[in-house]
Parts: sequence; structure tokens; C-alpha cells
Amino acid sequence: MGDFFIGTPLMELKDRRELIIPGTDRVAQAVFLDGKEPQWKYQASARATFADWMTAKENPFFAHTAVNRLWGQLFGIGIVEPVDDFSTENKPSHPELLDELAKQFAEHGFDLKFIVRAICLSKTYQQSSVYPGPSKPETRLFACMPVKGLSADQIFDSLIQATGNRENSRGNSNRFAAINSPKSTFQQKFAAQEKRTEFQTSIPQALALMNNPLVATETHPEKGDTLAAIASAPFLDTAGKVEALYLAALSRRPTEQESCRLVSYVDQGGNDREKKKALSDVFWALLNSPEFLFNH
Repeated sequence: MGDFFIGTPLMELKDRRELIIPGTDRVAQAVFLDGKEPQWKYQASARATFADWMTAKENPFFAHTAVNRLWGQLFGIGIVEPVDDFSTENKPSHPELLDELAKQFAEHGFDLKFIVRAICLSKTYQQSSVYPGPSKPETRLFACMPVKGLSADQIFDSLIQATGNRENSRGNSNRFAAINSPKSTFQQKFAAQEKRTEFQTSIPQALALMNNPLVATETHPEKGDTLAAIASAPFLDTAGKVEALYLAALSRRPTEQESCRLVSYVDQGGNDREKKKALSDVFWALLNSPEFLFNH
């Protein structure tokens, strides 16, 4: 009988999360955010009881906050913004949309793949970042895709991908970059910004990207993996080489105007009258362009 009180283990009583109000004899019992009292189960911890309530279909909080965070991740701005401010004063921009996403998320067993797929297949997500009208509407109307600044990790990984740098790509799978590694040093310069749709590149960040040893090496006509391969490709003419650099850096082909201007620059050898050095200038400019730093 020492371990039991009215048929319930004492450890289960302690796990009910009672709180004594300081300065009084009153005890506050644990309740859920909606004011309902937990239905304690034999040998079930308070954490498990809370998890069951949090992921229940009837819970109005979890599904709404989860889909709003996903929306904010994909669009750079949430239906409720800031994404963690679900107060009565901070209304969602599209309450019916938020309710429907939350409903579908709950009905599909909180399947993250399902809800991500649903958002990405929507016409809203597939909108161009270029608005056809004379001026862009407010970002929260989602009439066009918001232009989002890349995170420090995304910028660094994009550099590795574009330049074909083998040394850093091998260790790139490690989530926790070693201290003083190229990735760690880069991350310190490009700290996370509060609003990705209002991304601002500071002068130190711009200088860090322009003078970064990785960028300097990979835009060298002889040392850079991608650049050296393109510059020495015998089957590519100047226009083909410029196009290959655009595809490597920006994942698109140059416009006719861009191609004409840069082909002329490369054929003339740039400022140093060296064709390979001119190609290096083009690649460096692409890696330092605003288009490279933003997700369109």
C-alpha cells in the first residue's frame, strides 16, 4: 500500500503537473490551452497525454500553427505573420484558406508530405515573381510569388553547387560544420534575417561574397572546377560558354540582350584582353548578382 493511493501510483500523481500558487494554499491543476481538463490514463505520462491532445483532430491550435509555418517557409511570409503570433489582435490575411489547410492537414493524419505537396501544386505557389501590373500589390495578398532572400546555408550550398567545388561538397552533408571551416566562417557573415521577403544585404556581407576565398578560387580560370571545364570545352563557342555559366549559376539561359553583351565582352578579352579571364569576370559577376542571392 506504500506505493499506492486509492489505487493510483504516487508517481502518477506527481506526473499530473500540479502547481502551488506562491503565498497561498491553493493548487492549480494542469489544463489544456482550450481550458479542458486532461483525462489522465493509468501509467500514461503527462507528456504523452499532452501529445495526444495536441495532435487530436479536434485541437484547433496545432494544425493551424503547423500549416502556417509551412506556408511561411515556402512563401517567406505566413498567412499569420509573424508565424508564431496567433493572438486575437493579429488576424490571418486569408482565414478561410488557413482553416481549409488546417482541416485537410488533420484529416490526412498530419502528413507533412501531403500538405507540402498540396501547397506546391497550387496556382498561388506557381505564380511568377514578376507581376504583370504597373506595381506589385501587398506581399500578403499572394498575387505573385514573393522574392525571398536565401539563408546562409542556402547561399553557401548554392556556391558549392554552382562552382562544382569538390572539397567542400564532400563535407557538406555534416549538419554541424567544424569551427573555422569555410561553411562556418560564411555562416557568421550571413546571419539569419527576420523577414526573408525584406532581405537586405549588408556591406560586410557583400564584401564577404566578393572577396570570399572560395569565390576567388572557383572564379579563377585555371583553378575553378566549373569555370575551368567550361573555359576549356572545345565544343562550345563563346555564346555556349556564357550560356553554360548562366545555367550553372542561375539555372537559366541568358536573355538575348545579356548574351550579346557578354559574348562581345568575352570575345574582346575584357579589360585584360584575355578571353579566359573575361569568362572569369562573367562567372564572378553572376555569383555576386542579386539574382543569385534570392529565391524567385
